[in-house]
Amino acid sequence: MTENLVGQLAERLADPSALAARVTAAQTPELAETHSVWHAQSLADGHAGVALLFGALSHGEPAYAGTAHAHLSAAVTGVRRPAREGLYAGLPAVAFAARTAVTRAGEYQTLLTKLDTHVASLARRLVDEDAPRVAAGTGGARMAGYDVIAGLSGIGRLLLAAGPEHRRTTEAVLTHLVALTRPVAEPGGRTVPGWWTEDPILLSEPNGLPGGHFNAGLAHGIPGPLALLSLAHRAGVRVPGQRQAIRTIAEWLLARRSPKGTGWPNVVPLEAEVAAASGACPTLAEARTGWCYGTPGVARALQLAALALGEPEWNRQAVAAVAAVCDRPGGTPAFHDPTLCHGLAGLTTIVTLMAREPGGAELTARIPKLADALARAADPAHPFIWPAAVPGGPAVVHRPGFLDGAAGSALALRFATDPDAPLGELPWPAALLLC
Repeated sequence: MTENLVGQLAERLADPSALAARVTAAQTPELAETHSVWHAQSLADGHAGVALLFGALSHGEPAYAGTAHAHLSAAVTGVRRPAREGLYAGLPAVAFAARTAVTRAGEYQTLLTKLDTHVASLARRLVDEDAPRVAAGTGGARMAGYDVIAGLSGIGRLLLAAGPEHRRTTEAVLTHLVALTRPVAEPGGRTVPGWWTEDPILLSEPNGLPGGHFNAGLAHGIPGPLALLSLAHRAGVRVPGQRQAIRTIAEWLLARRSPKGTGWPNVVPLEAEVAAASGACPTLAEARTGWCYGTPGVARALQLAALALGEPEWNRQAVAAVAAVCDRPGGTPAFHDPTLCHGLAGLTTIVTLMAREPGGAELTARIPKLADALARAADPAHPFIWPAAVPGGPAVVHRPGFLDGAAGSALALRFATDPDAPLGELPWPAALLLC
């Protein structure tokens, strides 16, 4: 069943020109509201993200390699780059998809050499933009400067995969993220963790929170730097202060769970953080259960930290938290969105990864149920097999892409049901900072 669903989707996405025309013609107000408009160089919903699907599939089925190449070509031919680039937008998105598609030594080498140099330059610029604030110890980190989607956590993961040639830039990124964990003073003069920000939580909330907040989601918050610092540490890429930075973030996250001690909020408002630091127990509602925000993404970042520093108790708590998510009343049918970002595909991928790590075996039995729910969410009557839910409403939208579209759902299902499928030099879940 899995192969049939993935194969059907691959057939519908195979022709880059036909797909782009079909998606452009189907743009709707709902798509615009959720900021998921097709762009060729988008890893979320564009040729880069579709190339990621075919590149991943090509490791087990070489016939898909040509289709991956076709979408990569479509992503760079006659395309105007977005105003702001990051892992999910612009040439870094193309670079990630291309590296995922490498099936033999030297493949895409010319392209990757150019793109890696561009990504390294972007990383240095992001570091330099924030360096004066960091040097002065001033609060006000920008989420888009350090997060997974647009910032240094995502760019740093790509540089880590680029290898020794860009090691100095990778180390500069890690050093900057270490500095992000140093205490700063907020405008009221109180000392708070260094990732305090006045940015809005989401584009749909442009005014932000009074006093700012501490973002706790993997996509845009401090778990992103935690994941990168931990992955780099495990890979032997280390800078001064890295171990302590990992510990600082991990212990903060463990202390900011819900009153039940299992889940995490989207954010910790400033006043709640000040109260918690003084020994109080503010009420922090658990967030959505997704990769972007909520327990699954945070728990995987914590597990990576536990494995990096050899902290089995952190690992135990992370695994227990995800097990509790899987066992909630309503179970997997409560997920109305099958995508990676904040839906069932994201949870399935995280559980699959965590179960394969030391100390994660108790999650193994939950994988078949998640995979079955993801397969049942598919419907060939929909244009791209898996429709995505519109936040806050019963409507659905039809997206072919990776992060919040059908390509990501297909990859998650294949990953959960075929543990022996080869993943290549840069596994696709690395785009989520999950590995």
